[in-house]
Amino acid sequence: MERMGKLITSNNALENILIKFPLWFPLTYIFLALNFPSQAQLLFLSSLFLFAETHFASTWLFFMDKENWSWVKENFYKVVFLPIYVLLLTIIIWLLSPSVIIIIHYIASGWHVTKQSAGILKVYGIRKKIYEFSVYFSSLLFLSIGLKNPGILSYKFNINTINIYIFLLLSVYFLILIIINYDLMPKFIDDLLPIITGISIYLPLLFFKDLATATAIGVGMHWCQYLAIIWYSYLRKNKKNEGSKSNLISPLIGKILFIFSYSLIMTLFSIKGMVKNYDGNINFTFLYLVPIIFQLFHFYIDGYIWKFSDPHIRKSVLKYLYK
Repeated sequence: MERMGKLITSNNALENILIKFPLWFPLTYIFLALNFPSQAQLLFLSSLFLFAETHFASTWLFFMDKENWSWVKENFYKVVFLPIYVLLLTIIIWLLSPSVIIIIHYIASGWHVTKQSAGILKVYGIRKKIYEFSVYFSSLLFLSIGLKNPGILSYKFNINTINIYIFLLLSVYFLILIIINYDLMPKFIDDLLPIITGISIYLPLLFFKDLATATAIGVGMHWCQYLAIIWYSYLRKNKKNEGSKSNLISPLIGKILFIFSYSLIMTLFSIKGMVKNYDGNINFTFLYLVPIIFQLFHFYIDGYIWKFSDPHIRKSVLKYLYK
């Protein structure tokens, strides 16, 4: 499909489902959370394990690539020493006030997620500043309102109404995917899809009082995008370097085992680190700081390993980004 330009995934359908317009994730999550409330915690933990922490773990694939070791040595202060200083400072602040670190984490997450949304626009050649501005402005607006008054608009809807909206949106969503698959979608509408995705990531904060649920619903689209970009790039690079499928199987299995082991460990730390009070409020123990620290490193280091102005990153990452 020439009109769509370069692809990151293997075909147009996956490109939209995983990266440009992963609307299926929030719609599915909302439907399950509202219609099966007794399973809400299991749903959250499943999304944390399968999507959130695997997306954080995938960052480490960059450091497992021998080609990047020389770059790490050259940038040792930025990618190793400085994060250690920040780690020590984070621990000190946590001991004084965990809530401060939670707020810093939300701000850092918001910046990181929105930077990726803006970066995806550039990946697809959508470079008008008004679109990038709309993504940043919407994220800032929804985050500011949602963190201060989570679920401020929740009273406007009931379950039956939401189910109707979900059915209608899913119908429109799959219709769009079909039209795109047959190359019938006008380019300006096709370009709007990643813009809509970027704008709507923090919108659930206005409709759900539980911040964890609201974040998982919206940021789940970010997790899908990141996982797809990382793994398609990784597989493409290793296939080219190794030359045969037989040489890929063993290291691939090792990487997958690492990703899910990492995800399981961090998910367990998150579970053990969140303790409910008698009044239903959640306290965060020191164990919760462990995944927080690694997530903060993910937010920080991604600013370097996706910086395409760096000659090494262009050679090691950008070169394998597209199909």
